[in-house]
Amino acid sequence: MSHDPLLVMASFLIAIFAAYAALAIINRLRQTSVNKNWLWLGAVTFGLGVWAMHFTAMTALQLNMLVAYDPLLTLISVLFAIVGAAAAFQVVSQPKVGFKEILTSGFFLGAGIGTMHYVGMFAMRLNAQLSFDPLLVVASVLVAVALGTFGIWTLISPAFSRVPFRHLVTAVITGSAIPFMHYTAMLAARFTSTGSEQIHSMVASGGLLSLNVFLLFAVAILGLPLFLTSLLEASTEVAQEAEA
Repeated sequence: MSHDPLLVMASFLIAIFAAYAALAIINRLRQTSVNKNWLWLGAVTFGLGVWAMHFTAMTALQLNMLVAYDPLLTLISVLFAIVGAAAAFQVVSQPKVGFKEILTSGFFLGAGIGTMHYVGMFAMRLNAQLSFDPLLVVASVLVAVALGTFGIWTLISPAFSRVPFRHLVTAVITGSAIPFMHYTAMLAARFTSTGSEQIHSMVASGGLLSLNVFLLFAVAILGLPLFLTSLLEASTEVAQEAEA
């Protein structure tokens, strides 16, 4: 099992880009009276970023066998990332947040990332049996929770407020929780060939989808965070002009 290095790099960039836009939205929610519906937009942005990163990374995976994905499970997997992000952002969207809230937020963020990953893995259809090393599975989720918590802390902590390019640094830390969790989890995965050719007929019948379809979605999603952030900027400016 190996990975295409260019697609690995792309997966990191997708995760960081999505995290930057999502955290920009959450930061504004904490500082202004923007409608709370923006919290869900931030969660959707982050969740789709997790989803896009995952399937870009799975495209980078080189198994030397045909791999396809169950469409329903693949679509369901993104919901876990969105709900996890929504719960995390809800906890820290208030102006005053303590250490307990930061830990809780990091837990929800990491749990959402981890659940999305493993549901996405179970959506795989291939001529091999998939199993996992339990210790590495736990380690992968802990990686997501730890980096997610640290990222949330950098967003909230006054001690981090004077760091140059603070928001970018925060996005790099928080966004990195996604790929580091993913690649740690891939170390836990074991693919044992079954020698069956059943997967070929299932793909031919249209019962499964090629990962290339999901990669196209991932590329399209890259523009979503910037779009959402620009909408929030416009909404805030209108609100400020109305108050004036």
